[in-house]
Amino acid sequence: MPDPSQEVQAQVERFEARLDSVHEGIAFHVVFHAHVRSAPATVADADEAARAVRIALRHEAADFLRHQAATDLHSVQDLLAREMANPHTLVAPEVRYDARVDVTLLPGDRAAVEALLAAQREQSIAIAIRRKETEAVAEELSEPAAVMARWATTDAADWGKRAGEAKSLAELFAAYRPPGRHGVEYALVEAVREFLASFPEPAQKQMLYGLLGAGMQRAERPAHAARVEEIAGAAEGTRAPSGSA
Repeated sequence: MPDPSQEVQAQVERFEARLDSVHEGIAFHVVFHAHVRSAPATVADADEAARAVRIALRHEAADFLRHQAATDLHSVQDLLAREMANPHTLVAPEVRYDARVDVTLLPGDRAAVEALLAAQREQSIAIAIRRKETEAVAEELSEPAAVMARWATTDAADWGKRAGEAKSLAELFAAYRPPGRHGVEYALVEAVREFLASFPEPAQKQMLYGLLGAGMQRAERPAHAARVEEIAGAAEGTRAPSGSA
């Protein structure tokens, strides 16, 4: 008399399915190898039991794979294999089983994945280039002279009237900071810059330069203190001599 477990096992030893990935139009090719631990008591129920096992395994794998990227096949293979290796139990008909799986991509899906990766790389490069171009233009236009130069090459406006516009526009670009791109140090530098700008008199700025340099000397950073002293000297040298004609 045939063994019901063997009858079920023969029908679930190997079966296949094409199951969707997270990418629309790209699917995984999955080969299932189920191992029956217990089966119905009679051979008459073997066909129904085998059918139920195949349906259950396909559904479980489909639920898992529809959230997985076909661009990382080895990781998907490992994750699904772990899921399928767990003991499974069907109630009606009562069957206990586990399964081994092989996850691959058919040629058409493999070609689609390669095309997807190529498109993603091209998009990433285009975004990076566009971001660099935007940053370069923003940096250039953070100086009033650069804004005026841009205008000079495009129209013949009254520069006396546009000087104020250039300064306002330059300040707007200078204040622009892409969100999330700079850390605490940058925020601190911005605060120091704004603090220095709040003292309009050159003498006041020279006093602040001196305090900053002295603080760096106390912190045993003589190279930085020297740079501040050099900057202060250059700023002092740009001032027009008092009483000059």
